[in-house]
Amino acid sequence: MIRSLLTGAIGAFGGTLAYTFLLNAPRKTLLPASLTGVAGYVLYLLLDGLGCSMIFSYFLATAAVSALCEIEARVMRMPSTIFLLSALVPLVPGYTFYSAMLALVENNGMLAASEGLKAVQIVASIAVGAAVTSGCFRALSRRRRAHGTPRR
Repeated sequence: MIRSLLTGAIGAFGGTLAYTFLLNAPRKTLLPASLTGVAGYVLYLLLDGLGCSMIFSYFLATAAVSALCEIEARVMRMPSTIFLLSALVPLVPGYTFYSAMLALVENNGMLAASEGLKAVQIVASIAVGAAVTSGCFRALSRRRRAHGTPRR
């Protein structure tokens, strides 16, 4: 378990770091975004290992990643999307989409539908997790401004 967790963390770090380079993100965002991607992927693996449902695991991992990205964005005074786009890369269900396409090519409609539905559910849970967290941070920010509490 520890070995697969460590291997996954290293892969998530490398994948996130490579994607930040592809996005041409500012240099000072490379390490925080990569570490956030690792944290999200490790959280997903831990939740999945504890027996949580796949959708719930992806949702919570995405919500945690999104919250960390919002905090990083405020600390570094940058848009949160710079961090979020890279940090969510380890959670993208690429292999599930690949399995669905392979089943389609092999003319296995039932498996293709099953894998495709699973991939769509994962993508939806990632989108909802990011949207809910972003909405919460936006609401808190508006509330703070409405009550005159200064930003730190």
